[in-house]
Amino acid sequence: MTVFLLRLRGVLEKDIRSELRTRYGITSLVLFVVTSVVLVAFALADEPLPRPMAVGLVWVLMCFTAMTGLGRGFIAEEERGTMLYLRLVTTPAAVLFGKLLSNILQSVLANLLAVLLLLLFVGTITVGNPGLLVLCVLAGSTGLATVVTVISALVARAGTKQALLPVLSVPLLLPLVLPGTACTLEAFAGFGLSEAGNNLGLMMAYTGCVLVVTWLVFDYIWED
Repeated sequence: MTVFLLRLRGVLEKDIRSELRTRYGITSLVLFVVTSVVLVAFALADEPLPRPMAVGLVWVLMCFTAMTGLGRGFIAEEERGTMLYLRLVTTPAAVLFGKLLSNILQSVLANLLAVLLLLLFVGTITVGNPGLLVLCVLAGSTGLATVVTVISALVARAGTKQALLPVLSVPLLLPLVLPGTACTLEAFAGFGLSEAGNNLGLMMAYTGCVLVVTWLVFDYIWED
């Protein structure tokens, strides 16, 4: 277990250092979030926004943020020619969980920023239960990062990588988005954790199922 954790930490540190050095993913995420929120704010022009539409905006931002900045984990390794090096120095599980943790970190930070900016710039959106909203964003960000990481690993060797990523992600994202939007709507309406617990549980259970299945088959994906 200690060796596995050391290898996982090595992959995570490599991704973080690479990202901080190039700043490609961070720049893409921040620019996309800020531009999207500003455009939404100007388009609404302080008009009242119904809660279901506000929830839709939140999840559109979260999903497209994930597609924009989180899909390059495995794809970048293939493009840089470092995939073989990872195969030689570490294990498939360490690569999977290291890149997953990196994507979860980016996803959580980007989506929290997106929701915060949306609430600041669009003053007509009111949140009845901010704590529940944060939990929904955390659970949704983790699920989005998990799905995008899995699809990124699958399409890393395809010729049209960026085109395949969103196409293959949609079917896997729907079971996460449906309870996620319901949970976010409950947070906006001021419901408590007891009322929204089922939707939060569904999001976390689905994320766990995707992660377990990926872990079981990742050796074949990695070595193929």
